[in-house]
Amino acid sequence: MTIQLAHKKKAPPPTFLGHYAGFVSRLIAFVIDILIVSFAIGIMLGGGRLILNFFNFDPLAFLSSDAAVSHMTLRNILLFMTSFTFTFFVNMVYTTFFWMAAGKTIGKAIMGLQVIGPKGARITFWRAMKRYIGYWISALPLFLGYFWVLVNDNRLSWHDKIAGTSVIYDHEAKYSEQLLGRMAKFVPRIEQKMKKEGVSLLKPEPKTEVQPASPEGTKE
Repeated sequence: MTIQLAHKKKAPPPTFLGHYAGFVSRLIAFVIDILIVSFAIGIMLGGGRLILNFFNFDPLAFLSSDAAVSHMTLRNILLFMTSFTFTFFVNMVYTTFFWMAAGKTIGKAIMGLQVIGPKGARITFWRAMKRYIGYWISALPLFLGYFWVLVNDNRLSWHDKIAGTSVIYDHEAKYSEQLLGRMAKFVPRIEQKMKKEGVSLLKPEPKTEVQPASPEGTKE
């Protein structure tokens, strides 16, 4: 007698591809970009200082003389404004260039994220500029605009709303069902989302059924 095994084909688990990116992924990408820009600025400032020292030139030397001790506050203000302006424009060039060229900065590329416009459109120059200005607006009220991702259903920050952009996952990473199953016990919203997308909540797999072969396949 032959035995036929009935195997239940398991559907592939859903992936993050095309889903709105969460707060943690975006935060890590943001920190990576800050480190990259800071490193680049440090190199440029260090190189510029070496060049100025080589020619024995100090653009703020007139504020360092004994007669200008009372102007030290002005010197500090000028240094701060120069540093801020330089950082502002370097960061603007970095972010807007990569948003337009690839839809992602280096940090977002490492985290598998992409910035898109309405209906998945590529980021234009003006949209990139609005999003970058929105960065600073989001940061003004104690970074409330960034934390808005946590309460918005589409994971939109204030700068996303200003520029009409969204941040999505563009890689095939899959859910960790074991981790999500444990988290679902404490966060009802995760459990509802998992049920909606058909993710198992650590339920045991159905046992393989053993069925007898049909009479035509029986041999004695």
